[in-house]
Amino acid sequence: MATVPIYVGQCGNQIGYQFDVERFENQLSTSETTRGRKITHSSITRSKKASDTNYRDSIMIDTESKVINKVAKLHLTKSSGKLRARNPVAQVIREGNAISGKRGRGNNWALGYEGVGTESVLEKALESVRRQAERCDMFNNILLISSLCGGTGGGLGSRILESLRGEFRLEHIISCVVAPFLTGDTPLQHYNALLSLASLQKFSDAVLLFKNDMVSSHCHTSSSVEQGTDHTGISYTHMNRYIASCLAEITTPTDTLTPSSGFGCNLELSELVRSVCPQPSLKFLTTNQATRAIDDVKALCNSVIGLTKKESMSTKCHSLSNVAVIRGPSTSNSVYTTLPAMEQRIKKDLRAVSWNPFPVDYWLSSECLAKGKSGNHSFTLVTNYSNIIPYAEHVWVKAKQMYTEKAYIHWYYKHGLCQDYFEEAFSTVEDIIHGYTDAVK
Repeated sequence: MATVPIYVGQCGNQIGYQFDVERFENQLSTSETTRGRKITHSSITRSKKASDTNYRDSIMIDTESKVINKVAKLHLTKSSGKLRARNPVAQVIREGNAISGKRGRGNNWALGYEGVGTESVLEKALESVRRQAERCDMFNNILLISSLCGGTGGGLGSRILESLRGEFRLEHIISCVVAPFLTGDTPLQHYNALLSLASLQKFSDAVLLFKNDMVSSHCHTSSSVEQGTDHTGISYTHMNRYIASCLAEITTPTDTLTPSSGFGCNLELSELVRSVCPQPSLKFLTTNQATRAIDDVKALCNSVIGLTKKESMSTKCHSLSNVAVIRGPSTSNSVYTTLPAMEQRIKKDLRAVSWNPFPVDYWLSSECLAKGKSGNHSFTLVTNYSNIIPYAEHVWVKAKQMYTEKAYIHWYYKHGLCQDYFEEAFSTVEDIIHGYTDAVK
């Protein structure tokens, strides 16, 4: 089974770059044998040809070329008219897998969804996905990374998501989206968030939602993060690395899901959706991670539970289901004896719903990816958590206040969105709130 990663907009491409580095670094650094087989730890795309490992399997999309060019320069240099790797983790970007337009979208969701040049970028993106799918032995999933509120990430990302659902017969589309700081990045962010949440609810099978406020806070509390340069002391690069590390931990093959034959089927993303989305309409996931250089899985579990509870926005939230990915040299021995206690702790502290008889699932791997150090241990928890309720309510209320006063609405009507888009989006986000509220009663 194969997953094609797609990165949309500035946020998506910057996180995508860190995600690619995380995967390729571990592909090079990991060569040990487990259960008599050699594991390729980083690739989530299984290719028909061995030579394809020299190329990036991801697709980069933006409405202007600046970010994509910068990412390409981080990987590659030009020599004699050919792209050559600067460093051992660099891989060649396929012609056609880097798609850009000629103008940005100015944080306007409508301009990204319907604006001039969108159709051209969309057509190229779909063709690139088709070609990448043909290189896979079995094309099942798409991992789409973008911002929630950007003009390109939100607007164009929603248009691409909608088109992918219509064009391809996929097992799952998993979206990873990043919400802006609550203090505000742009006056249009509440409209953009409302429209993006509605699109994600309709067309994604699972949504890994990261919030800038929480990611920044988690990076602050992590002793392994060096101080950044912005006003919070944490840079966007640190935050992108944290998100990319979470993604790498849950997409990289684990011992639990790898058959004893040694042929890895890359089941992780498909199994993630099956495990943490017990109902198709309840799909918003919270992901947190902790790493340490010592063998203390219980401490890692407690740390991650604390991070997850911080995301509740001061409300009593419940978990519908959870997947814990535990990596480290000791996972084949002592961890098994601690699993029952950790399961009870997760169920109690995250207030697991009573109607799910198996609210916690575990994936184990003897190799930790974090920091590329074989002695490290990591604990990554993916939770279907009702903290989406206060966030969706915040977005709905703020957007409704602006919409009632018709504030900034002309910027959306100008680029092709009509009143029906907003009315439907308000209704869809209300359905998200009511769905989770009913599920945790």
